[in-house]
Amino acid sequence: MWNSNSDILYGLALTFVHGVGSAKIKELSQKYESLGDVFALPEKVLVEQCRLNESAAKAISGNSATLLRLAEREIESAGKEGVKILSIYDADYPSSLVKRRSDTPFFIYYKGAASLNDRRIISIVGTRNMTHYGKSFTESFVSDIAKIYPDALIVSGLARGVDITAHCAALKNGLDTLAVMGTSFPTIYPADHRRYVGEIMEHGGLVTQFQYQSSTDNKNFVERNRIIAAIADVVVVVESKGNGGSMYTAEWSHRLGVPLCALPGDYTREQSEGCNNLIRNGKAHLVTSAADVDEILSGNRDDSFLRRVSAIQSHPSSEKNSPQKPDLSALDLDEDKSRIVEILSSTGPSHKDIIARESGKTISEISDILFDLEMEGIVRETMGGGYEMV
Repeated sequence: MWNSNSDILYGLALTFVHGVGSAKIKELSQKYESLGDVFALPEKVLVEQCRLNESAAKAISGNSATLLRLAEREIESAGKEGVKILSIYDADYPSSLVKRRSDTPFFIYYKGAASLNDRRIISIVGTRNMTHYGKSFTESFVSDIAKIYPDALIVSGLARGVDITAHCAALKNGLDTLAVMGTSFPTIYPADHRRYVGEIMEHGGLVTQFQYQSSTDNKNFVERNRIIAAIADVVVVVESKGNGGSMYTAEWSHRLGVPLCALPGDYTREQSEGCNNLIRNGKAHLVTSAADVDEILSGNRDDSFLRRVSAIQSHPSSEKNSPQKPDLSALDLDEDKSRIVEILSSTGPSHKDIIARESGKTISEISDILFDLEMEGIVRETMGGGYEMV
């Protein structure tokens, strides 16, 4: 049974062990009465029964005091700033994340006044280099959403452009807004957006999955986008380049079954390339107003065409020369490749750092393995820079 006080300490300690990810912490929390029991296990048991790699097992059995000090420091830092550390077992943890992601962060850090459950949650994402067209749509869209769903929570990523416009529009129209950060709480990025943080926390909140003691990394923003997609009832992409970061959010939305919407735009502008592609490929509903999104959330939008186009995109005509999906059961994969295939099959599209964390290997080692698997036609790189099974 989960004990919120002691298990948070031991759970946080496990997050500092390379090769122990959220899925493994969840597994251990269900296997043992307390996560503290894990730290009392011999190294051999950790490897054989808990299925941890040797380096992770050695870190837990031989370095527990250091790990617990790191966890205590984490709790102390959060306490000083009034930040809640929520585990997946907390009632305040977003239930949509647990429902949609088997690898959802075991802990999130949250500071704010807004409930993250039992309300309409609308994620709005887009380019940092938005046009006047994108800005005008975002502001009018949020204004109209406030009239249709006065209790809605507007979610975005605190970035420049569409993100901060969505946050500010929510505040202006009396809606709560949640900023999902790609940094830990000591760091607000971009720094000049710190001026918005106070009002966002008063009428919404800030959330991150990254520890106080973690370093800022560009890959963190990819993970942030996964939360933005998974937490929402609907994701709206306003403007995005064809390979923009919002495309990663869109991809996750599509794969998680979260309704995805995109604003069509001028085909000559690079800011509309991503949205136009999403609509053309049948991954996103074409939307031009809040009423369109209401129609989708109410189940009144006929999406049969969307399903047909998506099916065609997913199952192209099988001509003689078309590449065939490999039969994994017939492949002779070594242990390392099999582990990567297992991770991607379980978690879906993932970035190298996530795969490295789950497998206990270095980024360099993961890169080599992924390259081989890609050449063998087993995995492929996604639009957002991650990897997925073919």
